[in-house]
Amino acid sequence: MKLISLYPAIDLSKCNCCQGCVEVAGEVFRYNPSTLLMEIVELKHYPAQLVDEAIKNCPKDCISWEKS
Repeated sequence: MKLISLYPAIDLSKCNCCQGCVEVAGEVFRYNPSTLLMEIVELKHYPAQLVDEAIKNCPKDCISWEKS
């Protein structure tokens, strides 16, 4: 049986870089001043509760869970 891993994703075409996700889950999301874009921090495991909170509070609904 294969385990399905989930990871957070940001739809950058919708994101306005408000950085609300960084406020809620700074260990998962970061703003890159070089690219002027939001990024996902590479982690082995993502804290579901924090990512879900970031998804819930995103004003542009651009954060989601994706399967790996």
